[in-house]
Amino acid sequence: MLGLLAVPAAVGLSYLFCYGGFEGPFDWAMGTTTHASRDRRRVALTFDDGPDPDHTPRVLDMLAALGLKATFFVVGSKVDAYPDLVARIVREGHELGNHTYHHRYLPLTRSRTVADELARTDAAIARATGGLVPRLARPPYGGRSPRTVKAFAAAGKQLVLWDVNSFDWKGKPADQVADRVLSRVRPGSIILLHDVCPETPEAVRQIAEGLRVQAFEVDTVSNVLA
Repeated sequence: MLGLLAVPAAVGLSYLFCYGGFEGPFDWAMGTTTHASRDRRRVALTFDDGPDPDHTPRVLDMLAALGLKATFFVVGSKVDAYPDLVARIVREGHELGNHTYHHRYLPLTRSRTVADELARTDAAIARATGGLVPRLARPPYGGRSPRTVKAFAAAGKQLVLWDVNSFDWKGKPADQVADRVLSRVRPGSIILLHDVCPETPEAVRQIAEGLRVQAFEVDTVSNVLA
């Protein structure tokens, strides 16, 4: 009985250890990116798990109204389903990142499969955008192991995590999502949001307002890292 209980417990501990919200020793050793320089008051807004036909257009409309640029880590299967939305993201000056094709938890996945997930998503993005291949990539849930990091590097990707999690996926009201972000943001922060959540567009408006009050600039991940 104890052995049976130990299996899910071990999986749970593995998930927590590999989850992108926690920075660990191998992140420092292997150079995964969780934030930019703390010396400049610049931050990046990032959106995972799209494109979504209902909510991604609303996020894009809000970003346009605010005059902000962001980075979208897109899922390859959804890129194939909604290529016009991906083309719009690029057309409006935002940055794309690879978020794998099937949104699998990668620490439990073979390196060969990780490489295939990244390659299929690159191909989907290239079809949707007329040849663009993103340099940035983010594993689903931020889940990574040393083997995952090596597979991303072999594919020519910079693995980007985050240091501020909005938890917008929990369905909290927009003001609570914004308050969480604004209470945790620091110079160089990479902020995790999702363009598949109904409250996110309004949360983005409130976050942007609060960032301006705190004298933060907002840009894409690549520009903030540069």
